[in-house]
Amino acid sequence: MLNAGLVGGVIAFSKIFDGVSDLIAGQIIDSHKSKRGHCIPVILKWAIPMVLSVILVFLVPDGSVALRIVYIFVTYNLFNTVLYTYVGMAANSLPSYVTNDSVDRSQMLIFFMMFSALTQTIMASVMMPMVDFFGGQGLQSAWIKSIMVFGIIGLIPLALNVLFVKERVENDVPPENLIVGIKCAVVNKYWWMAFVVNLMANFILTFNLSVSIYYLNSVLGNMALMGTFVACSNLPGVFLSAVAPFFLKKYTKRQMVLFGSICMVVAQVVFIVVPTSSTILFATALLRGIGMGFAMGMAGALIGDTIDYGEWKTGIRVQSVLFSASSVGAKIGQGALTAAFGFFLSAVGYNGALEVQSASTISGIDAFFKFGPLVVAIILLVDIWFLDVETKNPQYIKEIAERKATQNAGE
Repeated sequence: MLNAGLVGGVIAFSKIFDGVSDLIAGQIIDSHKSKRGHCIPVILKWAIPMVLSVILVFLVPDGSVALRIVYIFVTYNLFNTVLYTYVGMAANSLPSYVTNDSVDRSQMLIFFMMFSALTQTIMASVMMPMVDFFGGQGLQSAWIKSIMVFGIIGLIPLALNVLFVKERVENDVPPENLIVGIKCAVVNKYWWMAFVVNLMANFILTFNLSVSIYYLNSVLGNMALMGTFVACSNLPGVFLSAVAPFFLKKYTKRQMVLFGSICMVVAQVVFIVVPTSSTILFATALLRGIGMGFAMGMAGALIGDTIDYGEWKTGIRVQSVLFSASSVGAKIGQGALTAAFGFFLSAVGYNGALEVQSASTISGIDAFFKFGPLVVAIILLVDIWFLDVETKNPQYIKEIAERKATQNAGE
């Protein structure tokens, strides 16, 4: 059995490569095409190798610690940094290659987010019971069998995409290289705004899953509340992701995220003003979770809306690179928030060895947990107020078509 700290260090170090690989995968998908398009061939060719690679991660051989660490580093990066990133980016970008219709594309992207969140929730719930069913946590074969089950299940939606989805949108002028693709993202003002939506939603998710542990343990002194708190905070997002696509013909994505950000601000103000109790904790978590659900569910769809503006502005249609750049930014943002909170804990004198923290430490954690999400919600509210690309997209698409028609006539 390897030291958990060593394994954690390998994974943390691998995140550096993981971020870079997102961008490379997006560039490859945008600039390479075969007979069936840009994304479908990637899924068809690499989905099964991806599943096989994750099985390799759990086939750690007997040997020295150095040998096993090297094995984990190589196999983990083969799976997560290379194959999972490549296939995942193709699946995430697929809607932008299927249709130019904003509503249809948004519905596909929202359903993608919903199934991703639902899959993560199910895996987190049943993984350990399944391992125990196959023989227990101490048995390597039990982990391998469990991963195989999830891998086979995960192949089903990918296979459905290959069988029934057809790419119809051609990327006539893809970015020449990764640098050009990134530049197209950087000069796209709406991409930055959509990116902020994604980043703020991930910040709230980090608060719910990480910062809350310190608040419940040190401030309220009751870790038994954790399960209910996380359920109230996160489950509304899964539900809203399921129903939000059906609201798109009546409400814009901007309107839904605007409503969600207002919910988050109201929830956090109530949490700050009203004396803390388990009822207030859960009620405000539920309202904040509803707000976060709209932001999280719409984040990918809003990135999709920035594609047409980017092509209108630069003359280059960047699709997968925009999604990959947003993914990298979200990972960096989560890491930055985690690091900032770590520094904050040190600054207020947190000591994990103490059963009861000092009064100043408790006060500091209480303030961070209350006012941090409020700042995030206000930033989200201001950002989404100015994100009007959805209503302007029809004009951008019309002008792009007119340009292409003029160019074709000149040829």
